[in-house]
Amino acid sequence: MPRIAIIASILVLAAACDKQAAPPRDAAPTVEYTDLSDSPTVLFQVFGPRDEPRVAPIAVVRNGGLERIALDESGWRELDSAQFSPGRVLHLYRNGAAVGTMEIVRGMYGMDGTLYSVPGCRVVVPQAIGRMASTTAMEETVELIAASAPLAQVADRRPFPAGPEAQGRTLASAAATAAGVGPEDLSGLDFHARWLRTGVGAMGRTLLASYIDPSAGDLGPGAGNTSMVLVMAEDSAGAFNTSYQHALSGEARSVEFQRVLNYADLNGDGKSELVMEAWRYAGIPTLSVLSHDGARWTESFRVSLDWCVDSRR
Repeated sequence: MPRIAIIASILVLAAACDKQAAPPRDAAPTVEYTDLSDSPTVLFQVFGPRDEPRVAPIAVVRNGGLERIALDESGWRELDSAQFSPGRVLHLYRNGAAVGTMEIVRGMYGMDGTLYSVPGCRVVVPQAIGRMASTTAMEETVELIAASAPLAQVADRRPFPAGPEAQGRTLASAAATAAGVGPEDLSGLDFHARWLRTGVGAMGRTLLASYIDPSAGDLGPGAGNTSMVLVMAEDSAGAFNTSYQHALSGEARSVEFQRVLNYADLNGDGKSELVMEAWRYAGIPTLSVLSHDGARWTESFRVSLDWCVDSRR
């Protein structure tokens, strides 16, 4: 399963009402760069070894929503200088709760050169190395959300019901059947089920269940068929209302896999957003954010996980 890396790009197209000469074929697309002059809250993905995690920018929070970060080379250097200066402290979140802080140890640029590079790419999204001071135990490899300013999280801390597996299998099997994915397609797949404290629904919690290939996209081209099922539903006093489902079956190289990386209230609306990764064989993964619109989880933000932002590439 691929590890996450962060990049953001934006393309703005304009159409004229009257007749105008077409732009040259080699003309560069119009890019609207992100305005950081008002010091918005910046969101980051934290990933890699627990003892030396990497940090990379995802988005900015503005007007109750998330915005992609689009900058030129000097803009990325300014972001690095502002956000990744040694000693700067970021706030960490995992599974809907604050879990400590991270101190930046080194930024992208230094006397000993840049932190990393991508072959054939002149401009890459900056990263930093941090040192965590967590309030909870962390796995050897971490996948966290960080923010440049504190984010209030869902306050409800009632314990989850025991045993999400049985109801999770029921939900996932129903989603699979509706999509034409049969029991034989699910055989041999890994099953996962867990609760998410999202603040959504009558009980404020969401049940996540998935069937996923243990090879998850790393199969060679033409290496048979596989399936993927991911379903979420809100608990309303024991009744479950399905609010998201992704169910596919086909050639291993064509099936899109999905997983929930993390979740937290990112925009201060009292409900968590879900940070998801999607990928398929030999393709560039994408990072997306799902928000709940009162009935369903819908995609509100997406970026490609190609680290290179060199427009000439």
